Amino acid sequence: MVMEKIEYRYYEMPPGLPALALTGERWEIIYGSDNMHFHNHLEIGYCHYGEGTIIFEDKEIAYKSETITFIPSNIPHHTKPVVEEMEKIQKWEFLFLDMNEIVNEFFSNRPEKIKEFLKNINRQAYVLEREDGAVAIEFLKMIFAEIHQKKEYYKYAVKTLALNLLLFFSRLDSNNGEQEKENRTNIGYVNTLIKYMEEHYMEEIDAETLVKNCNWSESYIRRLFLEYVNATPMEYLRLVRIDKSCELLAKTEKSVEIIAKEVGYPAVSTYMRNFKKITGMSPAKWRKEAWRKPENIRKYHISVLKGW
Repeated sequence: MVMEKIEYRYYEMPPGLPALALTGERWEIIYGSDNMHFHNHLEIGYCHYGEGTIIFEDKEIAYKSETITFIPSNIPHHTKPVVEEMEKIQKWEFLFLDMNEIVNEFFSNRPEKIKEFLKNINRQAYVLEREDGAVAIEFLKMIFAEIHQKKEYYKYAVKTLALNLLLFFSRLDSNNGEQEKENRTNIGYVNTLIKYMEEHYMEEIDAETLVKNCNWSESYIRRLFLEYVNATPMEYLRLVRIDKSCELLAKTEKSVEIIAKEVGYPAVSTYMRNFKKITGMSPAKWRKEAWRKPENIRKYHISVLKGW
């Protein structure tokens, strides 16, 4: 039996800016050969030309020229061109946003609103054609222009435009019946556990810990994760820990032993085994590559086999 492969792709934000633009000729390619994947940040994509479908687990939504996509960080997805477009170049451009930084800055005086806003914005993915997403497309193009031109105060402009972009998607009506309500509720459950893992990854966490912190059964938690994240809770926790350790390896000179303990691995051998299994290389080799070519850090990805 061939197991479905899903990739975790890590993107690091530029210094002082909660937005990363992936634009230009690099993204004029033949799409459709990539695996299902998800990112550590919100992804907003814009299709300049091309035609196909965006696949979200068992859902397929059509896209065409001037389609804009909005994909929260925990939603696996990939593109598939229509048969007639299989060998044709398509052009996409992408914006990744650190929502936490944006929202915390603008709602600093209303902390009670931050959790509500983030929950609302993370509830689902969107694929909008020009007629429905025209406002968002214009905000996106303005952000791209600000990042490329880097005029005076451009960072403030990017943050403000990004907030407006988030507000647009947060206000979309997604009340499409009881099934959608259930889906949003389930995604909320998953996000609650994801947030817990990201805040407590350095502690000892097992299935019993998760059960105690959410009052759901172990089997229910596992089913939700497999359905919405395409990984078990423990697989996702390993991803979080390795993700955090990659950041420490790239930005500090701490020893591998210390980093292993700081991300929740008392035994360095277990950490090294998991690191290599997920990234394909040892922590030392990954650090060497990170220090040698820091501009490439944002390009690496972590692969997970469903059901390993």
